[in-house]
Amino acid sequence: MTTDQALREATCRWARRRNRLIAYGQWQPFVDAEPARQHVLTIRANTGMSLANLAAVTGVGIGTLQHLIYGCTGYPPARQIRPESSTALLDYWPTLDDYINGAVVDATGTRRRMQALATMGWVSAAVQKRIDFISVRAVSNLKGRDLVTARVARAVRDFYQTVCGSPAEAHGVAPAVAKQARSHARKNQWAGPSTWDDDTIDDPQATPEWTGHCGTMRGWKAHREQDIPMCAACQAACDRKQEREQARALCGAASSLDGQVAA
Repeated sequence: MTTDQALREATCRWARRRNRLIAYGQWQPFVDAEPARQHVLTIRANTGMSLANLAAVTGVGIGTLQHLIYGCTGYPPARQIRPESSTALLDYWPTLDDYINGAVVDATGTRRRMQALATMGWVSAAVQKRIDFISVRAVSNLKGRDLVTARVARAVRDFYQTVCGSPAEAHGVAPAVAKQARSHARKNQWAGPSTWDDDTIDDPQATPEWTGHCGTMRGWKAHREQDIPMCAACQAACDRKQEREQARALCGAASSLDGQVAA
């Protein structure tokens, strides 16, 4: 098949689809551009991504994006956009690797990784020595910080993935230093690598899975039996059980009193 034949066939397929959708009353060549525009603006404000980078990751043409955001010569920003372009843009949300170095991101995942590393014997200074472009301050005292730069977040993430499977001593950290780090982590009840999954460690709403049954009485018992720091989810499960038992006791006492009165 020649190029001309392929083009004619593609045009015919498009025309047949268009006619079919028109017949069914489903033909929608354009949709409102505002949702896609606001989505793109939000992404750019959060990540610093250029339109060229956004075009590369979404497959939407750079010309379409420029018309969407800036308009064309003599024309304002687009009021309508092709449905497939709108869908491609709205379905995309950047990952950490898409952010420019200086962009700021939520510090939750970085903080949890540093705390998990401490349970393995890592102190901030030891981490900094192995990620030489960041300062000790950048990876310490994260408790009160809501944001870190994307560059620091990526560096800590990559370092964590490299070393979290073995103790710090295996990577040259002095045993005395590692012992001190573990003691500090235990005192603060920090969660180790085994309590987090890749899809939960960055989620501010997620909680560590200490026992495999956290949030239940079985998990609460595992904490006590294995001398694991009690997590909030298991303590809440215990509190709920106690409340139920108190409610049953009150109901029983009320029933007994009603019986005595009736007698």
